[in-house]
Amino acid sequence: MAYLRVLARSVGFFTVTVGLYLGYLAGRGFLLLAGRDSITWRNAMVRRWAKSAAAIIRLDIEVEGMPPEPPFFMVCNHLSYLDVLPFFITTDCVFVAKSEVRSWPLLGRMAQDINVIFINRTLKRDIPRVNRLIEENISSRQGIIIFPEGTTTKGEKVKRFKSSLLQYAASRNFPVSYASITYATPGSEKSAEEWVCWWGDMTFLDHFFKMLTLPSIRAVVKFGSKKVSDNDRKVLARRLHRRVSDQFRPVVKGRQKIYE
Repeated sequence: MAYLRVLARSVGFFTVTVGLYLGYLAGRGFLLLAGRDSITWRNAMVRRWAKSAAAIIRLDIEVEGMPPEPPFFMVCNHLSYLDVLPFFITTDCVFVAKSEVRSWPLLGRMAQDINVIFINRTLKRDIPRVNRLIEENISSRQGIIIFPEGTTTKGEKVKRFKSSLLQYAASRNFPVSYASITYATPGSEKSAEEWVCWWGDMTFLDHFFKMLTLPSIRAVVKFGSKKVSDNDRKVLARRLHRRVSDQFRPVVKGRQKIYE
C-alpha cells in the first residue's frame, strides 16, 4: 500500500508541477511580449501549484491569525521544504532560499523562474547582494519571507535568528511580520520530527519519497498579531525570535495534540 501511495503521489506531483510550470512560462512569455508585468500571473500560478501539491501529498493546512498583505517583510521558523506551501497559498510572496535549492531536480529550476532569491550562506559577501534584491522585490503586489534560523530543524525549539538579512527592515524601520509553523502526523509510529522535518544529513530525494508514504500531514501556521520594528537589526532579530518562540508549538512534544 505504501509503495502504491508513493507511486501515485509521485506521478501526480510530477505531472501537476510540470504542467503548471509550462503554463506559467507560456503565460509569462506572452505578458513579456505584450509589455506587461508578470507578477500577478506568477502569484496566481504559484498559488495554484501549491494548492495542487498540498492536495496530492495530503497536506492539511490550518491557519491561525491573519496573513499580511503586500508590501510586507515576514520571518518564520524553518522545519522543512514543505514550509513554502502554506505561505504560497495564503500570501503573495517571494522567498529567500539557500543556493543549494537550485540543484534540486525540477524544483530548483522552477524556483529560479518564479524569482526565488538565492543566497550562498557560506559567503558573507553575498549578503549585500541579497539585501538589495530584498529591497527591489518588496512591492504592493508581493512581500518577502525569510527563514532567519538559516537552516531547517527538527522542531524542538526555534534556533537563534541571524540578523544579516534584516538589514533592509532595520535601516528603514520597516515593520516586520512574523509567523510560526509546526507539523503533526496521525498515529505515533511515524513522527513528524523524522518524516516531515528535514534536518541533519537527510538527502532531499530520500526524505521526499519517505514523506510521501505518510497517509496525511497536518501543518499549523500561526501568523503573529502585531508587527515588530527596530532600527538595529540585531535587536530586531532578538525581538522577532522571542515573538516566534512564544507562539511556536514544538513538533517533538506536540505531534499528537494538533491532530485531535
